[in-house]
Amino acid sequence: MFISTRALITFALVVIFYTAFKGAYYFMANRLQEVGLLLTMILFCYSALVAALNVKEKNLGWSKWVFTTLIFVGYTFVLPAYQFSANANVSMLPSMMASREFLIVFICPTLYFLTRIGYQIETINKIIIYTLAAVTYSYVFHYFRIDLATAYNSSDPTIKGMVTNDHRGYRLKAPGTAIFLTTIISGYLSVTEKNIKNKAFWVLTFLVCLWCHSVIQSRAGIALLIIGVIFYNAWFSRKNRINIFLLSLTLLIPIYAFAIIKYFEFMEASDGGVRYKSYMIAIETIINHPAFGFGQQSAATITEQELFWYKFYSSDLGIIGIAFRYGIVGATFYIVMLIIILKKSVTTCWTSRDVDGAINALMMASVVRLSGDVFNTLLAIKYASIQGLTHASIIIAFCAVYKIKNKRNLYEK
Repeated sequence: MFISTRALITFALVVIFYTAFKGAYYFMANRLQEVGLLLTMILFCYSALVAALNVKEKNLGWSKWVFTTLIFVGYTFVLPAYQFSANANVSMLPSMMASREFLIVFICPTLYFLTRIGYQIETINKIIIYTLAAVTYSYVFHYFRIDLATAYNSSDPTIKGMVTNDHRGYRLKAPGTAIFLTTIISGYLSVTEKNIKNKAFWVLTFLVCLWCHSVIQSRAGIALLIIGVIFYNAWFSRKNRINIFLLSLTLLIPIYAFAIIKYFEFMEASDGGVRYKSYMIAIETIINHPAFGFGQQSAATITEQELFWYKFYSSDLGIIGIAFRYGIVGATFYIVMLIIILKKSVTTCWTSRDVDGAINALMMASVVRLSGDVFNTLLAIKYASIQGLTHASIIIAFCAVYKIKNKRNLYEK
């Protein structure tokens, strides 16, 4: 039986997004994520080759998309691994392998090239939002499938790592990005969708998202969702509201600086000062390794806990953790890119509305997500993990595609 290339591409994209947004986290020790990364590389090679051979327009920018991605991946693979190898006196290769999640950024040029060789952006958009919904439903399935207490006490670190336990009880770690985006998307589409079956699906999905939030009990996540919705409607929903945003920055910047000071004072006095001590260890290390940081650890050689303190996890320290691993250069790059991606998500939201005549739910949800994340960099570094990298890659690709589509529409008019 003949299977079309388009069908194979669609299947590959579903697998890539499902695994990248942690849909396969709860079984087979997350090995399917490696399949997703492999498919990403195959699809990148295919789309880049076909685009190079068939797209004749001068605005393709093939070299820019390919070599920028290669340079970024090369940097995140090689330099942090070398830094950790030199500082901890261990092998470099395991640290390189620990950075393999960064390979997902190849999905960015892949999506761009696919649209340039005839794959519709609307189809990709639909694949993404339904895959996000599927990841959310899979979380519910695995929440009831897995015995959380048994998993938490398992001798297998992979199984144990899926569950967390504190005063809120045993909780299955959630695919946070997927649930956050799906909450906004389903809430919007449950109101605007005209087809009865589709509307029913999105209403049910929205209710499932609310249940997920009640189970996860992440106060910070719910607060960021609410703050993001407020920011979107106050600042970013219309072009003429950007002036309000710029005016608001004169108040937000000093308030944010004051909040940082109070946060460190609170951390010093809470939880026995565990988080505060971790921050101090990280800051001292940054002073000793300011430019490129201490590097990317690997559990296959030696961990940060063995080197510094048994409760030290740089991944829990927000932007300071980024500076610890990648130095001031890496932390600055992270913040700059986060601001750029927020700008791209906002402009893409506006452009897609001009092109399609309606708000793109995925782009709107992205603005909500990013507008909260920009003000949460001290606590969380979501865009240094596979979920955040995938989300950022989608935004950058969509921005480029809709910019081209908008220019074509203006030319036709």
